[in-house]
Amino acid sequence: MLTGALALSAGAVHAQATVKLGCVLPLSGGSAAVGNQTRAGVIAAVEQINKAGGIKAMNGAKLEAVFGDSQSKADVGVSETERLIQRENVSVLCGAFNSAVTFPSTEVAERSKTPWVAIGAVKDEITERNFKYTFRINNKAIYDAREQLDAMDLLAKETGQKVQRIALFYEGGDWGRSHAANIRKLAAERGIQIALDEPAPPNQVDFTSQLLKIRAAKVDALVLALYTPDQLLFTRQLAEQRLDLPFGVHSAGGGTEDPSFYTTVNPKHVAYYFVQEDWQIDILEANKDPRLQDIDKRTREMLGYGMSAYVAQGVSAVYVIADALERAKSSDRQALRDALAATDITAGPALFTGYQRIKFDEQGQNTFAHGVISQNLGGKRLTIWPAENRMSTTKPAWPVPTWAKR
Repeated sequence: MLTGALALSAGAVHAQATVKLGCVLPLSGGSAAVGNQTRAGVIAAVEQINKAGGIKAMNGAKLEAVFGDSQSKADVGVSETERLIQRENVSVLCGAFNSAVTFPSTEVAERSKTPWVAIGAVKDEITERNFKYTFRINNKAIYDAREQLDAMDLLAKETGQKVQRIALFYEGGDWGRSHAANIRKLAAERGIQIALDEPAPPNQVDFTSQLLKIRAAKVDALVLALYTPDQLLFTRQLAEQRLDLPFGVHSAGGGTEDPSFYTTVNPKHVAYYFVQEDWQIDILEANKDPRLQDIDKRTREMLGYGMSAYVAQGVSAVYVIADALERAKSSDRQALRDALAATDITAGPALFTGYQRIKFDEQGQNTFAHGVISQNLGGKRLTIWPAENRMSTTKPAWPVPTWAKR
């Protein structure tokens, strides 16, 4: 287990000023794999910026990332936030992936008037509280849910075969419940029936009973929102039961975006899975920016595998903060907050997540955030939605083959 602070001083020169960036992440606990991927993205971006001359408007000031381990627990995340603000005297914060950690931790930052750039956390209410110091680059939960159903609608339009009944199965925390609530709302608007709606019990060691319920509900598709450990168990047991779903499994990310999940799971078990991705999974093939390729290489050195949505989000957060520092010309928290509020980025590494623009509304939400929907085809997750992001060689499978025909 990682304890305390993990500090990185990426080539800081003592004669120069440094800007402390605090980042609260789940470096141990149930979301540790994701937290450490985000940490790798933060480190790679800090190193890259410092190597390129640091913050030029501040005479080449170097960034210094200081990490706090939330252990995937809300109370620990809050205490680590307080430590980073009060003892480490950071100028800005980022994190914390888990919505259940990010929601209360940003309250601490707001009271302390310390800007916070949210990473990964999608709970809608994070940017719906009239806070002035919280900014979110990535999707809020309603965006994720809309993208899943938009992909179903696109495939129905292309094939004439529409999803009528779905099942919802999700982790019981803030993320899962928020996603399920949004799916309910949007499904009702589109005339899609929810035949089963169930949260996963905590610390589950067997999903047999839930899978039997899904089978009995006779649904066309299953919408999932599970973190990596539960996703591994559920995926294996679904395959063992050979549960056929005509239009497949549609995951809201979580475990199915985690590279460590794919190093463990049987590739046959995730064939034809649909995943709501927080970055364009095939972007490395399309974007030859040497900075992106450098970060992918550095990530492989740190983790043993390359870029992921979580690495990309860490990179994006650091570059957004660096852009604000350049415009603020100061690490003063209020000046930095005001610069973040005025952010409007249309090019560069901050967009390695696959966005075309980053601009925050009055609540601190990037309204230009979006993901893509991939389908696992031939052992690769390939973008199938939106249509303009789909490669010409990608042919979605809709409906998906039954287990007997795979």
